Amino acid sequence: MSFYPRHVEREILSALIDGELDPSQRREVYEHLQECAACRETVEEFSNIHGLVGDLPRLIAPEAFVSEALRPRDPSRVQAATSTIFGGRRKWIAAGMAAAGFAITIGGLAAPAPANEPPVDVFIERHVTVHAGVETGGQVLFAVNGR
Repeated sequence: MSFYPRHVEREILSALIDGELDPSQRREVYEHLQECAACRETVEEFSNIHGLVGDLPRLIAPEAFVSEALRPRDPSRVQAATSTIFGGRRKWIAAGMAAAGFAITIGGLAAPAPANEPPVDVFIERHVTVHAGVETGGQVLFAVNGR
């Protein structure tokens, strides 16, 4: 009987392919794989991916790149670079853009919510004319949206 009641977690199956499980865990997973076709299929997919990744060419980073990446950063250089980026007029432009964005956001939050039903006069442009014609009484004419 398998230790895993349903399926083995994908991380454990990946660790199996990578050889990262201890012997007792490996034995439990193999016992489960004898009974579970879905987990066997996942192991096969992971094995194919592992093989494809293993076939990729190995690249060696240049020594200058490695030494630059591992060198401790000088805080004064970082501060100097930041001050040149946000120095002088650029600082004021950035501050103005931030303030404008803040104002637009606050304005959008403060704007009233739209009404559920727009007022009738939004859709109907009403032209009412009372005409004393041949017939008794008046006539009322409406024009809807300029028609």
